[in-house]
Amino acid sequence: MTEKKPRIWPVLLASGLGIAILVGLGVWQIQRLAWKEALIAGIERRAADAPTTMADALARQAKGENIEFLKVSVSGRFEHAREKHVISVYESSPGWEIVTPLRLADGGMVLVDRGVVPANLKDTASRAATDPQGDVTVTGIVKSHAYGRGMFDPDNDPKGDMWFWWDVPAMIADSPPASSSAPFILQLLPTAGDQIFPQPQPPDTGLVNNHLQYAITWFSLAIVLAVIAGLYLRGQMKNQVLEGGRHGG
Repeated sequence: MTEKKPRIWPVLLASGLGIAILVGLGVWQIQRLAWKEALIAGIERRAADAPTTMADALARQAKGENIEFLKVSVSGRFEHAREKHVISVYESSPGWEIVTPLRLADGGMVLVDRGVVPANLKDTASRAATDPQGDVTVTGIVKSHAYGRGMFDPDNDPKGDMWFWWDVPAMIADSPPASSSAPFILQLLPTAGDQIFPQPQPPDTGLVNNHLQYAITWFSLAIVLAVIAGLYLRGQMKNQVLEGGRHGG
């Protein structure tokens, strides 16, 4: 009985398809890398620009422009009695992010993320002596917090004034009535010598840029598959040559 020789073409087809898929994934990650770098550069550029007005920010947003991290300067009065508390971390310990409604001169309102406090300073009364009173002008960056609720985040408790994730529309609805409300949070920027609470935090884009590592991984797997397939095919061809020699002899 003649031993059936293994067919080479299925291996060629499967390995070629696998290599094409892996290379395609690598190219896609390179394209994603360029997109992510451009996005980060745009965010850094907006954060470095001179501050604009609230009216300009809202107009640009209405036109469909991405205003995330746009620097905005506004004037008004903080309504400390209606501040909100978002769970956070202060120096590796539990803390709270203080979000205070700022009443603008035109009757509008914007929620201002003023920074973090340790857990023992959550109560507004504990900071009454240092909370700014009267007319103030503040500068911050636009944060939409559009990523929403995480898988393990508990329900927010507006009545108990405990927010475990950023639900900006609900925060606005829970704020004092206003003629208009900015549909985003204005996060204050830290300045040198910040000593009082709340302490503003450096902006965090939340954008992870691992696309180069992913691309290298996909291209490496393509090379490994090509080497394995080449070694297998070379072995099969060598065996066929040897078999041919024995039969010819």
